[in-house]
Amino acid sequence: MTGNDDEGPWGSNKPNGSNDSPNRNRNWSQPSKGRGDDSFGGPPNNVIPPPDFQELWRKIKDFIDPYKPKSHFQSVLAGLAFLIGLWLVSGLYMVGADQVGVIMRFGAFNRTEQPGLRYHLPSPIESVSTPVVTAQNEIQIGFRKGSRDTEGARAVPEESMMLTQDENIINVQFTVFWRVGDVKDYLFEIRDPEVTVKMAAESAMREVIGQSKLQFALTEGRAQIAEEARKRLQEIADEYKAGIIVTQINLQTVAVPMEVKASFQDVVNARLDMERFQNQAAAHVNKVIPEAKGKAAKLVQESMAYRDQKIAVAKGDADRFKEVLAAYAVSKDVTSKRLYLETMETILGNAQKIITDKGAGTMPLYPLQDMLKNRTTSREGNAP
Repeated sequence: MTGNDDEGPWGSNKPNGSNDSPNRNRNWSQPSKGRGDDSFGGPPNNVIPPPDFQELWRKIKDFIDPYKPKSHFQSVLAGLAFLIGLWLVSGLYMVGADQVGVIMRFGAFNRTEQPGLRYHLPSPIESVSTPVVTAQNEIQIGFRKGSRDTEGARAVPEESMMLTQDENIINVQFTVFWRVGDVKDYLFEIRDPEVTVKMAAESAMREVIGQSKLQFALTEGRAQIAEEARKRLQEIADEYKAGIIVTQINLQTVAVPMEVKASFQDVVNARLDMERFQNQAAAHVNKVIPEAKGKAAKLVQESMAYRDQKIAVAKGDADRFKEVLAAYAVSKDVTSKRLYLETMETILGNAQKIITDKGAGTMPLYPLQDMLKNRTTSREGNAP
């Protein structure tokens, strides 16, 4: 600075009693007396003067001077210490909440770290990879779409066309959802996880479709096919040690190709007619067979009743004959006469001729045929 050493940054620091101008000698950092402001162009009250950068730099130099190297060798050591400090600090890293830190020492797996601020030995001794392990990954097979909406999806026939067990071509579009299970296997056992999962999923689905019939895949077998394909894909991933977990497979489209859709509809209609005719035949069978069984059971019951009736009548006749025999043994004449009379009554009761005694003389003629008819009619009318 030039001028008197007693001058401040804004001019002289002489007391107010000197012959110089009051505005020049007064320190502007102090409030003026008598007035609330300076009416002659001076700085306003309570204004902080700008910092003295020269004084600040002087203080910094005074602080650093004791630590400054005294020679070129000390300067080199200080530079090396600074570089080593930066190298050691470079080992700090952050693991996100959805990540796992994988530490590799000289390129080989060493350990894993959980989320948070972590440290590893700086490169090239150790390096770190922080893959996302909680995210749900999605792979589309048989179609491609840019958003979650199915509208505007682009079909990929070379992936979706598959052959069923009954040698029919079917169009299958599906989505695979997976996440990282074992981060070590995921990073070191497979080269490209996305491509590996895609190819394995397509192979698993083709295997399951090849073991299913067309009608089953189009109707009630969708959920079963998806679950079997998921299990098969998980088995393949475990064989590859891919370190992934297949959470779900969603079948987006299961249909016949457009080129054969009309013919397939005819086949479906014919199958529906066949099922309708089969249902009608089954209904007829269910109606006729029970009726036939009922009639057969009725005949069996009637036959058994007739058998029981005949056996009972035969037993009754036998018992009656035994009683007559016993009575005949006691009184032969009476029993013989009674048997004769009962027999003749039975025989002559149905005869159409009338026998008279020779010595009876002339007998009047009666309409015996009409009398017999009337007698028969009256018997039938009185029968229960």
